[in-house]
Amino acid sequence: MEQHGADLQQEKSSLLNKPQYPNLHVNGTKHVETSPASNQQCAKRRHRFVGAAFISIALTLLLLRPSFLLDMGSGCSGHRSSNRLLRFSPTHTEWVPSAAIDYLSTVRDAVDVDGNWVPIRPDDFDAAQLRRGHPQAKSLLQSVSDEAIKALAGREGYKVGYLDITEAGDAEEDFSSAETEDADGVPYKAVNATAHPEYKALIDMVSVEELKHIVGNLSTGFKTRYYRSYNARAPAEWIQSYLEPLPNSTVTLFENSFNQPNVITRLSPPTAKSTTPTILLGGHLDSTSPIPFMLAPGADDDASGTAVVMHVISILAKSGWVHDKAKYPIEAHSYGGEEGGLLGAVALSKSYKHAGRKIRGVLNVEMVGWQPESGNNSTSTITVLSDPNPAMSAYMKDVVETYVPTSDVRGAYCGYGCSDHYAWSGLGYPVVCIASYGPNDRNLNPNYHSTRDRMESLDFDRMADFARAALAWVVQVAT
Repeated sequence: MEQHGADLQQEKSSLLNKPQYPNLHVNGTKHVETSPASNQQCAKRRHRFVGAAFISIALTLLLLRPSFLLDMGSGCSGHRSSNRLLRFSPTHTEWVPSAAIDYLSTVRDAVDVDGNWVPIRPDDFDAAQLRRGHPQAKSLLQSVSDEAIKALAGREGYKVGYLDITEAGDAEEDFSSAETEDADGVPYKAVNATAHPEYKALIDMVSVEELKHIVGNLSTGFKTRYYRSYNARAPAEWIQSYLEPLPNSTVTLFENSFNQPNVITRLSPPTAKSTTPTILLGGHLDSTSPIPFMLAPGADDDASGTAVVMHVISILAKSGWVHDKAKYPIEAHSYGGEEGGLLGAVALSKSYKHAGRKIRGVLNVEMVGWQPESGNNSTSTITVLSDPNPAMSAYMKDVVETYVPTSDVRGAYCGYGCSDHYAWSGLGYPVVCIASYGPNDRNLNPNYHSTRDRMESLDFDRMADFARAALAWVVQVAT
């Protein structure tokens, strides 16, 4: 999101004859197209004129870019295949040309009447106009559905999600679970802080300075962590080197089809067997911006979430808590390629599913550093995203309210594919995600997905509450 501003509104009417899209799969869902906007007031026409000019320029630059720039640093042939299989919802899977995805990623903004950049919401995109925006756009987008165009073009401004399941084998039949709730709730003990006096010793180890150290290394030590950049592997290797000295742990790299592996840190209690369910903590290590190959600091998105996960697993290892108290192994995951469609999480979750791995629960940590001051005197704002598993979300809210009572706990809807937990949920694993704010919240970080997403704008004291909340969840779920 570049800046807050008034949303662009467009009048819409149904087409009498729906165009056919041979690459679109819609299972049980009515497919609706929208017409170009009708005549609008002068200010709206100025939006449209400047927006069309921007689209034309952006596409021209994209088409003139040497092709090696699009694949620079991929490290594996075949990753940027000519078409990608994208899942936009449990009922909508579509093959989309890679060139169309790259083009739509540049269509991120409009200009308001005052000359300020404002993000366009997906529902405000006129797909027909985008197809007319440049002489090459029609051929690029002719096989792409309106829904896919809106989702891909709107992703950069508002965190609209999708899963790229191209490399996941038979995954077109997987990753399709709708939002579900276990009728019996979650398989965990009732939340009870008095039953876990050791929690106090764990949160005493939470260090604001260590969170700053991790975020600083990720967001300033690397100009970009974009998963297709020339140095996409380096941030993962730095995370590996940071975690390898932890006692009684194993740290491994899970290679993806692109040159940015996932980092897996595992702690196992002595009683655990190979069949014992595992508890997962995760955040994504990659970043993006309008110029992702050159500069994408990604301090909040998602160096902040990755830092919390790394700090929590470090505390659990150094304290010996897993060895002494836990009944289940605990893994910390740093995923590559989230900004390309949850690529690393999709590959890893598919691998675990094929191996028959049992998962007791997944906690995803996404964008937890941006914390503008509020008037309620709380130490932080912790948003528990309500989807895709309401029972898991309700349990997490109970955990936060009990163990971090000074925080302002709230809920928000995230949307399909908004972050890595959806890769696990689609395969039937229980998941929950915490963040500072939801994708459509007024207080969502205005710098995210931009070159301004720097650590100077983050509140590390408030971020520390997310480490406390994650530790509380582990204490409850692992015993």
